[in-house]
Amino acid sequence: MERLRIRYDKIISDLTSRDINLTKRVIKYPGCSAAVLFIKELTQRQALANLIIKPMAESCRETHITAKKTIESIIYADDCKIETDEKKIATYILAGMAVILFSNDISYITVNLKQVEKRAIPKPEVTYTIRGPKDCFIEDLDTNISLIRYRIKNDKLRIKIQEVGDRTKTRVAVVYIEDIADDVCVKEVKKRINNISIDGILESGELQAFMLNRKSNLFPQMGLIERSDMAGGALLEGKVLTIVDGSGWVLVAPKVFSEFMWSCEDFYDNKYLGVFLRVLRVIALFLSLSLSSFYIGLVSFHNDILPSSYMISIAETRVRVPFNAFVEVLLIEIIVELIHESLIRVPTKIGTAIGIVGAIIIGQAAVSAGVFSPLLLIIVSISLIASFVPTDYTIMNPFRLLKFVFIFATGAFGFFGFTLVATVMLANLVSINTFGVPYMAPAAPYLKKDFKKSFVYNKTMAPMRPKFLRLKDKYRGTGNKNQKL
Repeated sequence: MERLRIRYDKIISDLTSRDINLTKRVIKYPGCSAAVLFIKELTQRQALANLIIKPMAESCRETHITAKKTIESIIYADDCKIETDEKKIATYILAGMAVILFSNDISYITVNLKQVEKRAIPKPEVTYTIRGPKDCFIEDLDTNISLIRYRIKNDKLRIKIQEVGDRTKTRVAVVYIEDIADDVCVKEVKKRINNISIDGILESGELQAFMLNRKSNLFPQMGLIERSDMAGGALLEGKVLTIVDGSGWVLVAPKVFSEFMWSCEDFYDNKYLGVFLRVLRVIALFLSLSLSSFYIGLVSFHNDILPSSYMISIAETRVRVPFNAFVEVLLIEIIVELIHESLIRVPTKIGTAIGIVGAIIIGQAAVSAGVFSPLLLIIVSISLIASFVPTDYTIMNPFRLLKFVFIFATGAFGFFGFTLVATVMLANLVSINTFGVPYMAPAAPYLKKDFKKSFVYNKTMAPMRPKFLRLKDKYRGTGNKNQKL
C-alpha cells in the first residue's frame, strides 16, 4: 500500500511540475485519496462537477474504493475506461480527458469530457449550389463524423481513428463502407497515414502532401469535399474518406481526373443539363490553359492560318504596343495572377473594389496607353473566367502553373513547342495512379461503359458502379443485378 501511495504522489508531483496549467481536485476516502486531474480550458467543467466530482464526494465514506468500483457504481460519465500505463496520463490530460488517480490502486480512470470551441454548421462557400443540402463540414472531427453518420445509416460503415504527429497528436479518421470499398485502397490509405513521421499535422492539406504517390507530383490524387452530401455520395461510390481533426475539408481517394469536373448539382438536376455542364467545364479547362499560348502562336509564328483581312486588323490594334506578343502575354498574365491573389487574400468588402480597379481601370488604361492590345485583354479575361468554372479548385492550381510553361514553350517554338509540352503533360497524366487506380480512367485505359457514364451519368441509367475502381459490390442495389447494363 505504501508503494502505491509513493507512486501516486510521484505521478502528481511530476505532472504539476510540467507547467501545463493542470488543475487538481482531491477527494479523501478512509485510508486513501482520489485525485481528479484535468485542464480547465479543455474540459467541460459543469459535466465534470456533476458526473464525476459530485458522485465521488457523496461516496467519500466508502472504505474500499478502487478504479473498478468507481467506474461501475459511482461516477455517471458514459465515455470512460480503466488504464494502467502511467506514461499515457499526460497525453490523456492534454487531449482534454479527466484522469482519476487512486492512491491505493495501480489502475486509473480516463473520462472523455473534452470541450472544443467550434462554430455552427455553415453554408457551403466554395462548392455552393442552388439545389441540394446546405450543411458543410467544420473543424471538429466528431461533428464531421456525425454528419456522415446522419446520411449513411449502415452497419457496414467503418470509421478507423488514428493519431498523427508526435507533438500535436492530431486525430485522423479513415471512413469507408466495408462491403463496397476496395480492400487494397483502404489498406493503402491506412498504410500511408501510419508511415507519416512528423512532429505535427494541423490541416488536411499537410496530410494530403504526405499521402502523395511521389512528393514531386504536380496533379492532386485526392479530392476535397466540403459538403456532407457529397461525402455520402463518395462513400456509396466506394471511395475512402480521410477526415482530419481541425480541418473543414475532407479528403477523398481514389479521385480520377474526370471526377474533378463533377458537381453535386449534376446529380440532383436534369441529367442532360449535367452532360452539358460537364462538357462546358472541360472546354473551360482547355481555354484557361491554352488561350494565351494560342494568341502568341497565331500572332508571332502562324499568322498565315487566319484570313488576311483579320490578321491586318490584329496588326493594326498592335501598332502602338511596344512589346512582342510573348512579352505582352507574360506581363498581362502576371498582372492577372496578382489581381487573382489579392482578391483571395483581402477582406470581402475590399475585394469588390480591387476587382473593379484591376479589371476595368487598369485594363482600360493599359489599352489606351498602348501597353496591351484590346484583343489580348479579351483573351486573358476569358481565360480568367474559364479558370473558375471547374468545381474542384485544386485541379486548377497545376494548370495555373502549366499555363506559363505553355506560354514560354509557344513563345520559343510556336505551336511546335505547345504540342511538345502538351504531349509531355498528357504522358504524365496517363502514367499517374491514384491509390492503385489509373488517374485518367476510364479514358486511359479505355473502358467504354465507364467512359460514357463519366459524361452521361445518372443513377437511373447506371445500375453498376465504375468498373475501374475494382469494388466489392459492383451494383448500386440488389434489384439492379438483373438489369441490362
